[in-house]
Amino acid sequence: MEDKERQEMIQELEGSDRMPGKKLALMTSITAIALSLFHLYVAGFGLPGIGSQTFLIIHLTFGIVLVFLIFPVKKGLKQKTIPWYDLLIALISLGVGIYLIERQDAQAIMSARPTEWDLIVGTLFIVLVIEATRRVVGLPLIIIAGIFMAYFFLGEIMPGQFYHNRGDFSRFIYEIVYRNNGIFGTPIYASAQFVFIFILFGAILESTGAGRMFIDLAMRSVGKYKGGPAKAGVVASGMMGSISGSSTANAVTTGTFTIPLMKRVGFRPHIAGGVEVAASSSGQFLPPIMGAAAFIMVEFTGIPYYEIITSAFIPAILAYVGILFMVHFEASKHGISGIGKSEMASGRKLLINQGYLLVPIFILIYYLVVQQASVNASAFYSIIAMIVIAFFAYRFKQSIGRTIIFAAILLAVTFAMQYLIGFVNQGLVALNSVFDINFFSPGMIRWRDPIFTMVLGGIIVALLFALFQKSAKYESSPAKYGMKELISGFDTASRNALSIIVACATAGILIGVITTSGLSTKFTRIVINFSDTIQSWLPGFMVTDNTQIYIALVLTVFACLLLGMGLPTTATYVVLAAVIAPVLTDLGLPVIVAHLFVLYYGVLADDTPPINLPAYATAGIAKAGPIRTGVQGFKYDSAALLLPFMFAINPTILLITDASVLEMVWAVITAAVGMATFGAFIQNFMFTKFNIAERVVAAVTALMFIQSDAVTDTIAIILFILLVGFQLYKKKRLGVQTA
Repeated sequence: MEDKERQEMIQELEGSDRMPGKKLALMTSITAIALSLFHLYVAGFGLPGIGSQTFLIIHLTFGIVLVFLIFPVKKGLKQKTIPWYDLLIALISLGVGIYLIERQDAQAIMSARPTEWDLIVGTLFIVLVIEATRRVVGLPLIIIAGIFMAYFFLGEIMPGQFYHNRGDFSRFIYEIVYRNNGIFGTPIYASAQFVFIFILFGAILESTGAGRMFIDLAMRSVGKYKGGPAKAGVVASGMMGSISGSSTANAVTTGTFTIPLMKRVGFRPHIAGGVEVAASSSGQFLPPIMGAAAFIMVEFTGIPYYEIITSAFIPAILAYVGILFMVHFEASKHGISGIGKSEMASGRKLLINQGYLLVPIFILIYYLVVQQASVNASAFYSIIAMIVIAFFAYRFKQSIGRTIIFAAILLAVTFAMQYLIGFVNQGLVALNSVFDINFFSPGMIRWRDPIFTMVLGGIIVALLFALFQKSAKYESSPAKYGMKELISGFDTASRNALSIIVACATAGILIGVITTSGLSTKFTRIVINFSDTIQSWLPGFMVTDNTQIYIALVLTVFACLLLGMGLPTTATYVVLAAVIAPVLTDLGLPVIVAHLFVLYYGVLADDTPPINLPAYATAGIAKAGPIRTGVQGFKYDSAALLLPFMFAINPTILLITDASVLEMVWAVITAAVGMATFGAFIQNFMFTKFNIAERVVAAVTALMFIQSDAVTDTIAIILFILLVGFQLYKKKRLGVQTA
């Protein structure tokens, strides 16, 4: 499948099958590219003479305009043009955005007395946000938003603790549109400040051909083992999924290569699609980027980035261990082998030919972890290095001499910019008097010294790889990379970001309602009371010190699956972090535990049929039914269902306790064994097929590992040893009978 076909497939799955003519398509692409360039500029040089509120309005306005240019009023229309009404709505959206920018510092807004026009435009803006969300994300989030808005206006007739008397229309519009605790609150701030730049990073990385390299490296690592192509798909999807902000895009990118291989070695179509669904979605758990969730978590929790990825690392690895065990049991059950060494690319050859594509990822980690630079600056430097490396790696292979001249010119210009930037700013300031505006400032563009280092380092890396390739006498050349591929990356990034932009805006409405109505202060008490009621129904022997928290966590799981169904995973986390995570912290869980808990179940919600876009993507590639594929995807991710309970009850594996190294190692081992056992229970197979008693023992063993204390661990280990021993005995006996 070509890159263009993959992108069209992703767009169609996400609701856009519109194929306008050249002029309208060019207008849409220019708008998308401009949005990406704007965010790249802000990440590198800061806000260009505008305030942070204006930045958010521009981010959301351009996102809404693009939605109406790209997404039709409903799926399946296959429009060959952009209809006049969508062009009009896009123009109105732009006008509303300009109005909001002009009015943000008005006396009426600052004094909380919006005018009649402010209320009219604010109402129109909410309608535009909701309609844009409906077109991109679908009805589930719209229904939830509708329920929350209805609750705001009907608070006086609500029973018990749900009662409130704040349902004033003017107050609603003011709080949701003109204050920073509604649409322009934390969710859209996270989208603009953190998420978009990493979607751009992932889109440009994909445009360099890194996706195929990850697949080839994974295939080389695990392809020869049982079910090798499926295990390679899991590993590759994990690497891409951490960087990608979209599980659907990740599933299409890696699934295009891995699903046909899985089918070829014996995996049934819906199984192959399901494996890819689980692996693509679970990449959002994996540091260093976690699908941008790590950086949003910094904003919500105030916990430093380094501590978040440190805590998230072991659970993420365990989640993939669970998926790999599920794949292994599936392959063992059906006798599916790996692929031959001759069918796999040489690992050394791969690294020499395309290893340069890993360098930007290392640069990103270096700036984030070692230098502890800002998120935007780290992403900006990595993107600059990636573009330079990819551009020159291709050209050095063609002609080292001619490319060195071009590289020298680029280095000279980049070096001179630090001295010329002052004159550039003076020229921009002069434009203020020419056009009678007050936009440009003397510090408009702030040059960053590491830019020259990134350009120089990128050129050196590209040259070294070109020389290695020549000395190794490898004929294959790096993937072509030029302006066309770069522009395609900018265009793709904006399109991939639209679902997150509008979902975060609608999430802001939910948060605004919760805050303005006072529900945020009551929600914890409601959950606790409900947990107490359920606990009172239980027999005495089932009640322990942790029963209430167990019940609250189970209720949270259902809330996460409901709120996250049909949403992009990053937007899901934003909603859950605002609504559910505070409840868990009020119940006594550490902040990082609460946020990782809702992140895990929010991501699993993306795997939950029937609203499961990654399953529709992989089903199309695998030629299987989407619902059946989605069920399999949830099945393969189900090993991770127990993991959040494990670190909620015993956060040792998050590395946030004072436990000794030995205790941490033991906690990790028991968690891994518990997930493997739960995987065997789901697959009804370990070394041979389980009978009913064995399956019950496997389930009990896995559940015993959750508590993670000396007594339960001892019992669980004994049960596990007995289960493995009996399985090996059965396998040997069956082998003798067969012989």
